[in-house]
Amino acid sequence: MKNKILISCANGEISYELISFLKKKYYVIGIDNNKLGLAKKICDKFLVSPKGKSKKFPKFINKISKNVDAIFLFADEEILNISKNINKFENIKKKILISDYKTISICNDKKKLEVKLSKLVNFPALKKSKEVLIKPKIGRGSKNIIILKDQNIIRSFKNNNKYLVQEFIEGKEFTTDCFFKKNGVLHQLITRERIVKKNVSIVGKTVKDKNIISIVKKISSNLKFKGSVNFQFIKKNNKYYLLEINPRISGSIIFSIRSKFDIIKYNINHLKNLKLNINKINYNKIYFRYYQTYN
Repeated sequence: MKNKILISCANGEISYELISFLKKKYYVIGIDNNKLGLAKKICDKFLVSPKGKSKKFPKFINKISKNVDAIFLFADEEILNISKNINKFENIKKKILISDYKTISICNDKKKLEVKLSKLVNFPALKKSKEVLIKPKIGRGSKNIIILKDQNIIRSFKNNNKYLVQEFIEGKEFTTDCFFKKNGVLHQLITRERIVKKNVSIVGKTVKDKNIISIVKKISSNLKFKGSVNFQFIKKNNKYYLLEINPRISGSIIFSIRSKFDIIKYNINHLKNLKLNINKINYNKIYFRYYQTYN
């Protein structure tokens, strides 16, 4: 019998490929607060959920978690809400691996993250009269990011505590998917270079980068992670900068899964206290993702 997994954001723009792939091995229950989309067609079962920030969301997840083996949430607000209320719901605690609320709160606020880790890792610095990147302190992916040179406009964003203003750096971008055990120990990770992107990664290449491995281990000694976590880096002139940490499964996890980094299986086995294997990763592979039209 197939393990049953719960996937949120099932009507998302990149969900079709992931869910279609996972259905070969798992019974997939998809949820989304938007009822319009392909989830009804591709999931084994689809349910409309409350919004991730809603007080109803944890109760909804707790109810349906009785019938699943593992829960995977893709939205920051969902993870934050569940981590804050997880001790109220025994069903959820048994079916999901997520970091503690304090860790998630720090990672979701990019300014807090920079303050926490500024002595350990490099962050894009702010330099006068240079091109800058402006992004929401709380946000995900490349949404609502602005690149500017106009100092008058930049100044208005610097005075707005909802935004983070950083030096704009052009370089190679990397996403690192990680799985951490319940005790916070890193089990395995995989890094891919973002070759082409449009808000999300479209073409990626798996790479083995010892510097990134070292940085992730350094960070995880100061922030305790559990379950799925992804890190975003940029490299310029052999210097690595941390862009963000998302304490959840990444939107482009399909690249990692196809490279033999089976984070879904890791989560299920660890929740069931089964043995965790170290898979042999397929490095230097290029993977493509594309959009399709359906009716």
